[in-house]
Amino acid sequence: MVIVTWNVRGLILPCLSALSEASEGLDVETIVIDNASDDGTVRAVREAYAGTTVIANGGNGGLPVASNQGLAISRGRHVLFLNPETQVGQGTLVACVAELDAHADVGMVGCRLVYPGGATQYECARRDYRLRHVLWESAYLPELFRSNAVLAHQVMGDWDHLGRRDVEAISGAFMMVRSGIARAVGGLPEELFRYHEDLALALRVRRAGWKIRYLGDIATLHHGEASRRKSSSPLSLLEGEVRVRLIRERGGPVRAALARPMFGLRSFSRLGIALVGRFLPGLGRLKAARPKAFDVRLHALHVLWTVSPRAAKRLIPYADEVDVAVMLSPRIRPPLGVSR
Repeated sequence: MVIVTWNVRGLILPCLSALSEASEGLDVETIVIDNASDDGTVRAVREAYAGTTVIANGGNGGLPVASNQGLAISRGRHVLFLNPETQVGQGTLVACVAELDAHADVGMVGCRLVYPGGATQYECARRDYRLRHVLWESAYLPELFRSNAVLAHQVMGDWDHLGRRDVEAISGAFMMVRSGIARAVGGLPEELFRYHEDLALALRVRRAGWKIRYLGDIATLHHGEASRRKSSSPLSLLEGEVRVRLIRERGGPVRAALARPMFGLRSFSRLGIALVGRFLPGLGRLKAARPKAFDVRLHALHVLWTVSPRAAKRLIPYADEVDVAVMLSPRIRPPLGVSR
């Protein structure tokens, strides 16, 4: 399995502990790729889990690049791309391996992801991102109507995610793939720093003729994106680029051309909501729970990105852990000094 870390020492150790307990006789190879953490992650993993392969990158080239580093040196017949903010449940690894081994037409397997409070994270089984989803997001309709079959279409909101079925996509927090397939489709797509890789990989696996199976009767705890919350990088600015790229890959250049102005309308709508919310009284709890919804600067940058990505980029403050130019123009990567 391949785990990419960045400043999550407090979470990677419980993650590895849970993996050890959940292996249950499987021959498991664990590879940790660290993207230049400064919190002692590398040292902590090496000291606590001497049998784990740890690659310490000298810079942060993004999640997909690091994941593919791990894929390149992995030796198992299946590879699990695992988020360090997870704790794999008992029986989960065995069930996923058994599913792949028993069904020759299944190329990728995922499980149910649950938050610490026990709620299911619906992104663990979902559909491709489509053009109409951009419009529904303009007024936060998928979030307001979470169980609606139409408005929550992308996350399959009308389904409790408790059963087993074939789906279009699963979450990148837990993706088990046949190693040969992962390599054949080029690994995780590296076009962006992060955030689109799981949906794009799932689409490529399906287009190669393989099914994606979701197992809702087994679970993995997912704390959420702790590393993203620690980041000073404006990763939210990638949102528009991510959506346009996903729509282009699924629907072609015409739909992608429509997606950019539609994302602009979405951003303009959300900017209006944020501005109105700034002056309305009695929204303290809502603002605290959903700070991004009322972040005027963020939505203004999204509007600007629609018109001129370069202009939006110039307004972003320098990020300490990764150069903003690299984040938004991933073809230009910083050299990665690697140590074992």
